Amino acid sequence: MTFEPGDVLGTVDPGDDVQRRFRYQHAYAAIQCLKLLETDSEFVAVYCENHEDVLLRRRSGKYVGVQVKTRQFNGDPFKANDAAVMRSVARFAALEKDFPNQFDAFHFVTNHGFWSDVQDQRCLSFVIARIRDRGGVKGLAKTNVLRAYALAVCKKHDCEEAHVTSALCKLVLVGFGSDLERSYRDLRDVVAATGDLGSHSHATVGRIADNLVFHTYKASSLTLGGEVSDLYALVRDFDEHRQALLLAGKTITAERVEALIADSLAETAENLLISARLVPEDLLPPGVDVLTEKLERGGLQATRVDKVRDFKASMESLYLRWRYKHSLDEANRRLTHLKMLVEDDCVEAQIAVQNGGAYAPAMYTSLRERLAARVAGNGHPLFGATEEHLVGAAGILTEECRVWWSERFELRSGSMS
Repeated sequence: MTFEPGDVLGTVDPGDDVQRRFRYQHAYAAIQCLKLLETDSEFVAVYCENHEDVLLRRRSGKYVGVQVKTRQFNGDPFKANDAAVMRSVARFAALEKDFPNQFDAFHFVTNHGFWSDVQDQRCLSFVIARIRDRGGVKGLAKTNVLRAYALAVCKKHDCEEAHVTSALCKLVLVGFGSDLERSYRDLRDVVAATGDLGSHSHATVGRIADNLVFHTYKASSLTLGGEVSDLYALVRDFDEHRQALLLAGKTITAERVEALIADSLAETAENLLISARLVPEDLLPPGVDVLTEKLERGGLQATRVDKVRDFKASMESLYLRWRYKHSLDEANRRLTHLKMLVEDDCVEAQIAVQNGGAYAPAMYTSLRERLAARVAGNGHPLFGATEEHLVGAAGILTEECRVWWSERFELRSGSMS
């Protein structure tokens, strides 16, 4: 049998993994952009791939340079003498030289972590703390581990000792200790927690996150700011004008973020990403995708989608406690009993609000009222289950496709219908 390359998943070309690493960086940058909207934000602008992976400007006029380094989580944590670490320190040192007294911090950000088994020259936090405590390495012998480290960076990357030690004194380590999808998941959470965005649908929150990632990607890719016609304005120095437009393309302010969010909220906005609906494979764990897709199609707000998922996990935890305390048969009997009660309330809530299309928000409100009344009514036994547990049971019924939150449709995430 003959196969075509388009029918076989390639496993040798590392390009897709490289793109995941770029997505991590862009999602991290997007989170920094959202922080510009905070009332008491300490930053006024984010620059992408300008001197550093991410450059942050404080209200005071000082800057923070950020290097984002990714590593598969099954690999070793970063050590001080790793080539990537020494190269980053050298880049920070170069900024200290080129822009004296303009940086008050440098951040080394990674999805992974930092080696700390032994407090010696391999432990970056140890090296930073000791040099910071001394205010530098002046007066130390060249064989001293602190000065030897600074000199090693100088030798490899043609730096000056004073700039290296100054950069090390300002270095902040940020290790998330997670997989490469962490920054995108965090981004969606930050979007939902920004202003009233959590009241919008799960799909809308995802669209905002995707558009922010795409925006930071463009800002990192030599994109001209302003209008195309600006490039051909009558100017004396064309190159200088072009550089100004390129810098504008790299610069993200609170106003740009607000405009992007506004465009993302418009369902008919002319934005290709609005209809892309691409979800990273790692973000679709078994048992969640069907639930999320159905609630999303029904238009349920993102914060409520997250609540249903949390309550579903709580219901499953209660079921496991019943199984441990009593027996499998008793646990199944109790869960079936609660599901029958909740399914009845779901049906009544659906009938009360159903008017075609997406009606999940109204159905959710009606269902919560019915479940609250059921808990307070002291009618059928609930075996210690709360209103939240019953919402979780509704989540289980949704996954089983015994409950719908919109008109029925063909699921992309599963074969149940």
